[in-house]
Amino acid sequence: MLKITNLVNGSVVNRNDGRETDEFLEINVEGLAENFTDNVIVNGKTATRSRYAFKAPVRLTEKFNEIKVSVKNISGEFQQSLKVVWDKKSFRRYDFFIDDNVFFLTDIAKGNFKSIFEHFYLKKLKELNKDYGTKFILNLFYRNDHSPFLIKDFPDKYKAEWQGNSDWLKLSFHAYSEFPDRPYQNATPEKLAADFDLVRDEIIRFAGAETFQPPVVVHWGMVTPDAFPVLKERGVKVLSGQFINAKTYVGEQDKSQPTTDVGYYKDIETASYLRENGVIYDFDNGLFFKKGNATCNLLTKDEIVRKLEQIASREIVGLATHEQYSFEYYHNYIADHFERMETAVRYLTEHDYKPVFSHEALLGNEAWNLK
Repeated sequence: MLKITNLVNGSVVNRNDGRETDEFLEINVEGLAENFTDNVIVNGKTATRSRYAFKAPVRLTEKFNEIKVSVKNISGEFQQSLKVVWDKKSFRRYDFFIDDNVFFLTDIAKGNFKSIFEHFYLKKLKELNKDYGTKFILNLFYRNDHSPFLIKDFPDKYKAEWQGNSDWLKLSFHAYSEFPDRPYQNATPEKLAADFDLVRDEIIRFAGAETFQPPVVVHWGMVTPDAFPVLKERGVKVLSGQFINAKTYVGEQDKSQPTTDVGYYKDIETASYLRENGVIYDFDNGLFFKKGNATCNLLTKDEIVRKLEQIASREIVGLATHEQYSFEYYHNYIADHFERMETAVRYLTEHDYKPVFSHEALLGNEAWNLK
């Protein structure tokens, strides 16, 4: 047996995992080897042994780094290799996406608004941005299933206003419509591509290319791996989900057994890793997968704080919610929905987290672009 135990293929490591300088991040590679008398070689250097355990320092100098461990004995040579990502000059940061958006577009299109920020929903988001610097990604439906409206009918007269606020407010694809549930769980890549392009093109038409951003989540967080190339071709770099023991409706109780769902068909081992570590890079598909940490419409204000306290050591945090719970005419309206959102961003701000768009650079960290 030869096994690295503190890293997996795709681990994202940062300053908290070792000693960082401008040139490298030095981390310890730890593991187990069956014969405690054998020399274990880690990236060309002999590891220290403590019976079956081994440990060796490794310096990471690139964004993507390979780690090779080998042992040679009378039975032959055994090797393990994996790759890790260096989140260089990392910092505490969070992103915030809001799913299922189409109500506010319907209201503005059918109303007589001089500014998009006259609408209560965008007005409140702008206030949160002003007070906390929060950046929002609004993931759109093409069709409103609750009131007849298609976003092709949204006017382009507000384009300059969208563009002028695109540094903190982005629009993205979510799905063709709210229903049926799980629309891309078993859909063909062609169906996903067609719906993506339909929504993207309308966003660019009425809000400008600056306002569009590739999504970091797709409706219900379920897309077949066969469709990943469709998303990558359209600029997707990160996919967020719940992955394990997902909560899919308000009031749902905790599950007694671990189950995978709302997580792009990732296996239980990967889902468990994401629960404990938050993010992983999938080298086979060239995508980051990131676990969400607090969905505001599913949690009370006190529960949001407790959730965030549980991950106080995390460098990267993901917030989410759903548009419809802000609207009094929605049957599941939550009166304190905006207060819940503010509770989350206030807590993170007070604990030195910075708002980012996780699609940009390396999960919102521009360090590798500043060489």
